[in-house]
Amino acid sequence: MDYKDALDARFDRLKSGEVGWAALADAGVLGLPFAEAHGGLGLPSRDGFAVLETLGPRGIALPYLECVLLAGALLDRSGGDHAAHWLPRVASGEAKLAFAWIDDREPARAETGAAGWRLSGGKLLAIGAAEADAVIVTAATDDGAAAFVIAREALAMKAYPTIDGRRAADLLLDDVTVPPGARLLLDPDDITQIRDIGAAGIAAEAAAIMARLVADTRDYSVQREQFGQSIARFQVVQHRLVDMHIEARRASAAAALAADALDLDAAERARAVSAAKVTIADAGRFVGQNAVQLHGGMGMTEELPVSALFKRLTVIESEFGTRDEHLARYMALS
Repeated sequence: MDYKDALDARFDRLKSGEVGWAALADAGVLGLPFAEAHGGLGLPSRDGFAVLETLGPRGIALPYLECVLLAGALLDRSGGDHAAHWLPRVASGEAKLAFAWIDDREPARAETGAAGWRLSGGKLLAIGAAEADAVIVTAATDDGAAAFVIAREALAMKAYPTIDGRRAADLLLDDVTVPPGARLLLDPDDITQIRDIGAAGIAAEAAAIMARLVADTRDYSVQREQFGQSIARFQVVQHRLVDMHIEARRASAAAALAADALDLDAAERARAVSAAKVTIADAGRFVGQNAVQLHGGMGMTEELPVSALFKRLTVIESEFGTRDEHLARYMALS
């Protein structure tokens, strides 16, 4: 099924927010990677990248990646009562999940005791956590990385807007105690793989955003006049547009390779994802900066989508690991 074509038609008419989330529910993509027993379609997470490629270029800030492809997919892998309770509700649009994995200074810890698991530390930039019904929180334990499902009301958090139009929250985990069953039945590699899925997902989104910026900049350069003629007739502008197109295509190819590598062994997957992350960081900066420059003053206003899309590319550059972190990981694995 081509979800991207169906969503293109829907979001040409709709805006973000609850209306947009309802459109995702109506399209049947909120349960896309979940098992059929959990109300889903049982498809690979990479099939959900088509949703990101639809939302991203339109500047629609919905936490689909965090809710469905990350937190939901982890819960689906673990199975059990939590998956049976939450995932059908997520698939129908009745509930939302968030994924909190970025540590505040020191890694969050979880210690087991008579009352269950006691968490300590903090988490940063949990997208959509303030609006979620439950949060999947990662923490270090004596036997490796673990993930816990925690109800929203049990967490102290501070919510704030991000520069790309989303909502994030910082979580304070000190003295948070959850029952033994709150720990998801996962291997540490499951958590690592989910983070790689996140990086591959935003690579696909970034490539789609770049394609939109190239098209919009080309169209604008035809309309914008200087010295009595369209700036699209200037050879330097033509060369710059070609360079932007090449970088956008390079980003698209790297993103596609990362998506295809998600089912490979851990080393091959990590190498492909890190290569894509470095590529989209470089290409995104080049395409975004040139799109703003060729739009002139209009590129910095809210009148056109260029400014919002450039902000999103700027955030993506450091999301799920910075360029330098992924370059170091790629070199270590080569």
